[in-house]
Amino acid sequence: MTQPVTDERRARLEQRIGEYHGQDLAAVLDLIDYLRDEDGGDTVIAGGSLSIDQGNRESDLDMVVVGAGVKTSAVPLEHWVGSLRVDAWTRSVADVDALFLQAEEALASDAPLSGAFGNAVQEQQLKLLHRIAFGLVVDGAPVRPASARGPVELALDLLTREYAERARESAMVAGLALAAGRDLTAATVARVGAEEALHAVLHGRGAAFSGDKWLSEQLIPMPDLQALHEEVAILPARGEPLGPYAERALTIIGELLGLDVTPAALGCDLSWSYSGLTLLPLAGRKVLASKDHAAAWELDDAEASAWADLSGGEVDGTFPHPTDAPAAEALCASLYEQGVLKLAWRVGVPLGALTLPGIDPEGSR
Repeated sequence: MTQPVTDERRARLEQRIGEYHGQDLAAVLDLIDYLRDEDGGDTVIAGGSLSIDQGNRESDLDMVVVGAGVKTSAVPLEHWVGSLRVDAWTRSVADVDALFLQAEEALASDAPLSGAFGNAVQEQQLKLLHRIAFGLVVDGAPVRPASARGPVELALDLLTREYAERARESAMVAGLALAAGRDLTAATVARVGAEEALHAVLHGRGAAFSGDKWLSEQLIPMPDLQALHEEVAILPARGEPLGPYAERALTIIGELLGLDVTPAALGCDLSWSYSGLTLLPLAGRKVLASKDHAAAWELDDAEASAWADLSGGEVDGTFPHPTDAPAAEALCASLYEQGVLKLAWRVGVPLGALTLPGIDPEGSR
């Protein structure tokens, strides 16, 4: 990033926090000075929505302090300067290098990204990677992680793949729900999936990460994507049919990703995981009991037979998706709604499998 561009971004950020809170970056730097490397040579980065011309008066300002002697914080540290909340992350240079190397390895792997950045701590790490890649350096030299690729390119590819994998999962659940006649689940999940697919394309085109809540604003410069978002942004009113809406949202997901997102196509890479589920006879009825959830569900004969077939194929707490078995697929969708089944993808969605509109298939931006 050239210095004039950096200066312009800094001026816009100063203007926003000045208008919203009557503060400036000098006050923010004073506030977090105690976190900086005593030996000097560290870098302070402003990240988050405010730093990329998004956000509003309620938005906090993320600050990242990186230095050889900086102690890594487990979570962002909350501060206030006037009415402006400042969340400060601290990372050693070694930890930043390790984070970007982890990202490189995750992208190179066939495994789903959820296996690399799957828990709460890892999600914080992924969020931090984006803060570093897209943030504004307000003091010190730019951070250059020890990675074979530039931090922005790496972060964009991670975002594209992450949202593509999220959209795949949403499409699978919505498709199963639609086939089972569970139109409300189908419509609400398909809407989420369409927005996830829009994110995949948005970041594939080079847009910085700003979280799900700023999707509408980030789509304004992209009228083709904005038009698709308008189709799914509002669910049908009460009493209106939900099936056609869900079908259109699923079509949009497939068109945006360039993938066949029908359950028949996606199911070959899917298993379902569970624990603590037991089918029990009870007074002539069949009850699926969950030890983990302290709950039980009565199954009819067809559902009980389907569950027996599914659980009979269980290995290490998972069983393969029952493609071409409508009753079993419907049962999976129902138990997923109850929170007792989880999707367990065997492979991720490699970037090479995607055909995103408006993006060079060779991957150059």
